[in-house]
Amino acid sequence: MNGARNLNSRINRLEQTLGTLPCNCPDSADLAWPGHQPNPHCASCGGKRLIYPLANHPRSAEPPIRQALPIIEKAFGTDQRADLSTLTNQELRQLKTALQTVEQATTYKRTPIADGDSR
Repeated sequence: MNGARNLNSRINRLEQTLGTLPCNCPDSADLAWPGHQPNPHCASCGGKRLIYPLANHPRSAEPPIRQALPIIEKAFGTDQRADLSTLTNQELRQLKTALQTVEQATTYKRTPIADGDSR
């Protein structure tokens, strides 16, 4: 009986350790926004996935920002802060375009009301 408990305890510790290690799988990052919270742990390796929170749903900007996720991962590496000097000029342009697309898609635009009032 002690052997089974000891084994279960070791398995639990291993699972906890794996959950704190970064995931190195190809799909190790995802986007989150209010109402969409992806699993923070990889289904394949159990490692911790990088989740990038957005203030709003990215709407039409979701595809370009998803394409830029590997670039964002590269910039962050294992650090809490992005190091953009690790990116090539091409990667910087792609990241800039994706972020501008997100900004344009999620920026609230004022439109005049039918009676001419532009509140």
